[in-house]
Amino acid sequence: MVILLNCVTLGMYQPCENIHCTSDRCQILQAFDAFIYVFFALEMVVKMVALGIFGQRCYLGDTWNRLDFFIVMSGMVEYSLDLQNINLSAIRTVRVLRPLKAINRVPSMRILVNLLLDTLPMLGNVLLLCFFVFFIFGIIGVQLWAGLLRNRCYLEENFTL
Repeated sequence: MVILLNCVTLGMYQPCENIHCTSDRCQILQAFDAFIYVFFALEMVVKMVALGIFGQRCYLGDTWNRLDFFIVMSGMVEYSLDLQNINLSAIRTVRVLRPLKAINRVPSMRILVNLLLDTLPMLGNVLLLCFFVFFIFGIIGVQLWAGLLRNRCYLEENFTL
């Protein structure tokens, strides 16, 4: 439910509408965002206490928990910079990664994402082949039509609008 609430608040956020966040809507969204951050941070702390921090079967031993840790730590950096009146909106984009926590909850979705990530190296070979084909056809096109259209697009002498 908290992840769904996070998705809704992210969808309602309008960064250019009110820069100083004086409207009621902006302040309500900020309150929800703070609640969501605290919830995720408490979840991380509880998991760290239950599983331990370092080791083979610990909290940071799982890749998805490392992602959760990164999300929470980036939120901590965002809030600490916000207290010092430093506005780095690029750090706020890490909020978009919060819905990825839902992947950790659904085992079948977790399997699909792992499978997708495992196929990325093979997609690199396909992209390399596509680049090679486009490059070859580009060379052929330049050789066949080199200079053919040079000085072909010009206005006639008695041209009027």
